[in-house]
Amino acid sequence: MRFLALAISTVALTSCADQTSGTNDPGGTPIGEPRYEATTTVLEDADGARLCLGGVLDSLPPQCGGVPVLGWSWRDVDGEESMSGATWGDFHVVGTYDGTTFTLVDAGPPQPYPDEDGDQFAPPCPEPQGGWVDVDPAMTGDDDRIATMRVAENIASYAGIWIGYLEEPADEQTPGEYVVTVAFTGDPSVHEPAIREVWGGPLCLTSVEHTFAELRRAQRDLGNGGAERLGLQMTWSDVNIMANRVELGAVVFDPTVQAALDEEYGVGIVHVEPALRPVTRS
Repeated sequence: MRFLALAISTVALTSCADQTSGTNDPGGTPIGEPRYEATTTVLEDADGARLCLGGVLDSLPPQCGGVPVLGWSWRDVDGEESMSGATWGDFHVVGTYDGTTFTLVDAGPPQPYPDEDGDQFAPPCPEPQGGWVDVDPAMTGDDDRIATMRVAENIASYAGIWIGYLEEPADEQTPGEYVVTVAFTGDPSVHEPAIREVWGGPLCLTSVEHTFAELRRAQRDLGNGGAERLGLQMTWSDVNIMANRVELGAVVFDPTVQAALDEEYGVGIVHVEPALRPVTRS
């Protein structure tokens, strides 16, 4: 059975792909120097050319911070747009990174992002005998779902709530039936009576390791200097309730830092998504 998300709550800014051979090496990259790759927006304006590794403001022209890129030439790529003194486009780039600046080796069309999470909104509970059905059709409206969220959030062991559609919605006005999943630490079944007081639709109660409060504390600390303290150039962060973890965007990531993250915040709480991924050399 296919489950569809009400909204996307995670961010992916990069793509990992096969090694791309360099054709535009502007400075003669030293042999053996690590190369990195990403699919990202490249923006050039009065501040110069840069890789928008932390997201782009949806404006015309777009705006972003990011990492300066050396050796960039619009003559070597296709598909860019220009407006009001700015030029931009989405590209797959390969190059070296010295901690502050990306030196381009090769650039080409954007590559698709891999779907690593699969159907993350599908309920983690097995389908009940007889299927996902309403136990009280009078309590399956939008107000009931909002009430369910409020009840769940007031429980100390609350870890998250999300929905997965049973069928693809016909349109925004008729979204179709869905399963509400509520996650708690410990035994989730003890909270079913409280949830059923306000929700009569299909329900999945699941157990996870970390409360939502734990994840938010870790996210706040990372944004308030924790990431920098551990040597990470943070670009974004998100609490992924389905995966029960904090997802942290960083320019690059040394896997040896994971042990320090686990010690600081708890094992498995922080998952780092590097914008620049090492190119595997054959």
